[in-house]
Amino acid sequence: MASKSLASKLTPDQLKEITTAFNEFDKDGNGSITSEEMKECLRRQHVPHQTADVEQVISSMDTDRDGTVSFDEYMNCMGALFTGKPAASKPASKKK
Repeated sequence: MASKSLASKLTPDQLKEITTAFNEFDKDGNGSITSEEMKECLRRQHVPHQTADVEQVISSMDTDRDGTVSFDEYMNCMGALFTGKPAASKPASKKK
């Protein structure tokens, strides 16, 4: 779950902006962003990108290490950027 204390530091407009951006990436509406969805969104917006860079962004946001970015993970990361507060640290890697 996104940090309530972090979310409380955001304005309604910031919360709306973060939610809107997440929904732009999450094209299948399943509540998470994959690297493929992020790359497709960047292509639609004509934003040049490298696959490795997109995968690094996804990895840095993916705190539960399931290979996707949930809304809460996205909110924590983006909220930290908006407020200047560090995002929560990553838990230990899951063993497979």
